[in-house]
Amino acid sequence: MRKDSMPILVLAAAAIALPILTSNPFHIHIAVMVAINLVLVTGLSIVARTGRLSMGHSAFAAIGAYSTVLLVTKGGMPWLMAVIVGLGLSMVVAFLLGRVIVRLRGVYFVLVTFAFAEFVRLLLLEWPDVTGGASGIAGIPPINVFDFAVGNLFQWYALIVAPAVALTFVVNKFFTTPEGVSFLAADANPELAEATGIPVASVQLAAFVIGATITAFGGILYGGYLGFLSPESFNVHMAIGMVTMLVVGGVRSSWGPVLGAIILTPLPEFLRGSLHYQHLIYGVVLVVILVFLPRGASSFGSEDVKRRFLGIFERHSRDA
Repeated sequence: MRKDSMPILVLAAAAIALPILTSNPFHIHIAVMVAINLVLVTGLSIVARTGRLSMGHSAFAAIGAYSTVLLVTKGGMPWLMAVIVGLGLSMVVAFLLGRVIVRLRGVYFVLVTFAFAEFVRLLLLEWPDVTGGASGIAGIPPINVFDFAVGNLFQWYALIVAPAVALTFVVNKFFTTPEGVSFLAADANPELAEATGIPVASVQLAAFVIGATITAFGGILYGGYLGFLSPESFNVHMAIGMVTMLVVGGVRSSWGPVLGAIILTPLPEFLRGSLHYQHLIYGVVLVVILVFLPRGASSFGSEDVKRRFLGIFERHSRDA
């Protein structure tokens, strides 16, 4: 067995074991939300691995979710076909936007993607005849594939967790291929990558389109699972939450989305009892992680992290 296959096997084993070990609906719900966030953040991480930070991926989650749900509820289209069309629409929008902004650098790229996310949110808000406006879309029918309707929580768990684990496996494998290495080269040294024949702009455009499509799929799962969509479901808080999960997990690691989703998704729920101190504790946890693990939780156990901790212990020993 290859050493790099062990983490994905552990993740798959944990996903299989969880519903066996607990039947608590709350625990299963948290696991489903972790898997949905994993998919959402994985799309963002594809873009980040080419050296770009997008604050607009919540827009693609909204486009995927709304287009799919509207095709099902108002167009009478089967779920599977609606999902394909919704992903296709997200891909086209990402391509058209990416062609325009791919050559922007630094903060300009971030600002344009953020503005695009706000534009999509306001469009959904101000188009009530189609999107339901501020009231949103309620009573979304359960996902039905090949005459099998997803009904109970455990079926939702299987439907959402399985593709999330599969996506993690595919992304890990992708970054070991020549195409995946070209993504990493565009981040590490774009000038050198261009000089060696890698079309950096094309690579970053491809990453933007792929990442947006993955995030759109996460949005579809989100809307289908909750049974309700609202423009405020895809506001700036979602965009910031996705970026925070990626940073906490590790921007330059394929395991960053997994660890970020696992750490941050349940945290607000577990802090719900400490209502007055919830945001304070949440902030302290984030600061501690970023101070001791500046490259994210995925860097835990690396040599530089070991040296950092050894340095802290040595300083305390000398002071004592």
